[in-house]
Amino acid sequence: MNSLLTQIKYQLIIQLKVKLQDPFTLVISFIIAPLLGLLTALIFHSNNDIVFNDSYSSFLFFMLVSAIFFGLVSSIFEIVKDLPIVKRQKLGNVSTFSYYISKYFVLSIFGLIQVLLYILVAMFIMGGMLEDYLYNFFIMYLLLLNSIALGLWISSIVPSAFMAANLIPLIIVPQILLGGMIPYSSLDKILFFGVESAIPPVARIVPIMYAYESSLTGHINFHNEDENINDHIVELISYNEGDFLTLDQADKFYCSDMYFCKKTWSYDIGILLIYLFILQLIGYFTLKRRLK
Repeated sequence: MNSLLTQIKYQLIIQLKVKLQDPFTLVISFIIAPLLGLLTALIFHSNNDIVFNDSYSSFLFFMLVSAIFFGLVSSIFEIVKDLPIVKRQKLGNVSTFSYYISKYFVLSIFGLIQVLLYILVAMFIMGGMLEDYLYNFFIMYLLLLNSIALGLWISSIVPSAFMAANLIPLIIVPQILLGGMIPYSSLDKILFFGVESAIPPVARIVPIMYAYESSLTGHINFHNEDENINDHIVELISYNEGDFLTLDQADKFYCSDMYFCKKTWSYDIGILLIYLFILQLIGYFTLKRRLK
């Protein structure tokens, strides 16, 4: 156990040094994050009070798209370009787990900085309460963590960085189309595979759908004293047999008498955490199998 911890510590130092040896890329990534936040906020800032901002739900969606972009771009090239080094380390009995977990941890730290910069700039323009800042940060970062795990998994599969780059739009675009901002009722019926449901079955495997729904319901929870924030959101959403999200329906599930447990957004957060755990396992075992 001590040997594994030592290897993880050693790998963390190596991964940090590798990142810091490319300050230009780091600076660019830290500049892009607030610039995207600024651009998104300026486009969707129609009112200083988010309660009366009809475009706020659109802002939330593209905030989450930015999280996917940050996570994928930072991770999808990492393992495929490191493979020769990792294979040599494997011959020296260096733990694959220590490499993988260290790589993920370092990417998560730099991703956290990107999300923080994005939220501080964007929410300063959009307005809102402290709870809005914190919750947007939390949901955006959770989706970024999922995207990093997905990127590392893909990076463990692809034969080259060129193919990895070509896969980025193939991953992001379907999530934009199926994430919930575009009404599912307007999609082609072929996507429903003959199933009677308001949500296409394929959309249920898209992480951004759960992040978007959780973001919307969370904000309604924070602003439940003001019904105005519900108006535009209710028009967008439909949930399961009824709508993507029905704000006045009975709580989706029940957990003692805790208000938090009864809210749809906590259910969606749970789904995202399960996604994260599964993607981590798949990514690690895919890499381990490839090294064999």
